[in-house]
Amino acid sequence: MELFELLENIQKRPEHFLGNKSIVRLQVFLGGYNYHQAVIGPSNPEEDKIWTRFQRWIAQRYEIKTNQSWMQIILFFSRDEFDALDNFFKLLDEFKECT
Repeated sequence: MELFELLENIQKRPEHFLGNKSIVRLQVFLGGYNYHQAVIGPSNPEEDKIWTRFQRWIAQRYEIKTNQSWMQIILFFSRDEFDALDNFFKLLDEFKECT
């Protein structure tokens, strides 16, 4: 399953994939996904670069100069973990349009 297809499925049913609607749980899930991709064999080089580019883009968008993760930045500018997950998907769509 391609990364963006997986993320679309998570957006539709976050509780099914994450246990509950939480940006923290999403980041943990994606860490496991990335680890699995690295273990099973040659990864997609473009997919490997997505999070680096997304991290840079989020930091620029919010004018963050510190070394905070994309999850921490989005969470800081959201009401709570649930709102942050919604914001993540909005920002991801915006990111995909820009790249």
